[in-house]
Amino acid sequence: MADNKRIFYAIEQFGFMPVGASTFTAAHGVQSVGITTNFDLTQVFELGQLAIYDQIEQVPSVEVTSEKALDGYPLLFHLATINAPAGTLVGRSTMTTTVGLSIFPDTNDCGSGTPIAEVAMSGMVVSSLTYTFPVDGQCTESVTLVGNDKRWRDTGTIFSGQFVGNDDAPLAGHVAARFNVVFDVPSGATTDVNGQVVALTTVLPTDIYGISSSGTNPVLSGSGAHVQGITISADLGRDQLFELGRRFPFFRYVTFPVQVTTEISVLGTKWDGISATEAGGENGAPAGSNLKNQSIRVYVDDGTFISCGTKNKLSSVSYGGGDATTGGGNVTLTYRYITYNDLTVKHPADPTIALASGATVAV
Repeated sequence: MADNKRIFYAIEQFGFMPVGASTFTAAHGVQSVGITTNFDLTQVFELGQLAIYDQIEQVPSVEVTSEKALDGYPLLFHLATINAPAGTLVGRSTMTTTVGLSIFPDTNDCGSGTPIAEVAMSGMVVSSLTYTFPVDGQCTESVTLVGNDKRWRDTGTIFSGQFVGNDDAPLAGHVAARFNVVFDVPSGATTDVNGQVVALTTVLPTDIYGISSSGTNPVLSGSGAHVQGITISADLGRDQLFELGRRFPFFRYVTFPVQVTTEISVLGTKWDGISATEAGGENGAPAGSNLKNQSIRVYVDDGTFISCGTKNKLSSVSYGGGDATTGGGNVTLTYRYITYNDLTVKHPADPTIALASGATVAV
């Protein structure tokens, strides 16, 4: 088959194949894919010679980054961790997968038929996650995976086209945007240890000016916090375990504790509402402390539900914008929260059926 003149988005297909499977599952709503391969070389010199004596080739490192729109189809994180024993961060941390990218003829209008080339990267593990809910544009999931094995082939390909018909559409009926982030509280909702609502809704820290004492945001009333964006991210790290007699690592483990960061940007209307003193006793916290634990959960109507648990604490708040030099810009308040090891991501389309979201809400 002749080479393409170029590669563009309509003829790329990205997907995953869990351990023990023989076929790939294509991911839907993918916006971008990047692959980086690094060869680690160790230089050896010797006395009596200026020229290099040898360069020892260590294990190659392969990194794949991808971003997907939230659209009702399975999340990349879930496709990469099929058959995980639990939906928590540690529960999904040991799962490995094969990541594939197939390239089709540039005369195609979709990823269909037999690819002219494909790359398969086996033994890949998730190393970082980011979920972004902006006021402009689409809500997205970004995932990075790392491994040590990458093979290109242009014959005997197995990741054939799964977008036949050029008519794929979001499973939820839409791609999630700002108006699909859910703040409504269903009747009968309970509360957690922080007194914040437990339900399929978005619950934010009560530190934020405009958020209620139960963590809700009365958006439709015109009051509350005018949230401009939410970003939840975690870097899992991944250290390699080696042993004598073996070139490749036998596992890449997560370097716990893993910091989970949530940044929430709000349009300034009065103040940031956060006081800080040496004596403490501010912001509803006891004497000697300015902070208290907060719950963070985000729910989007495509089915994506993310919980950062109940032990998030404010690490910084910044006040910026509204400068005269920007032609009358608005003040933005950015609240940054951190917790550790607590990140549960649920979705009704999770291919691991036992972990798919249902009536039970992760807290």
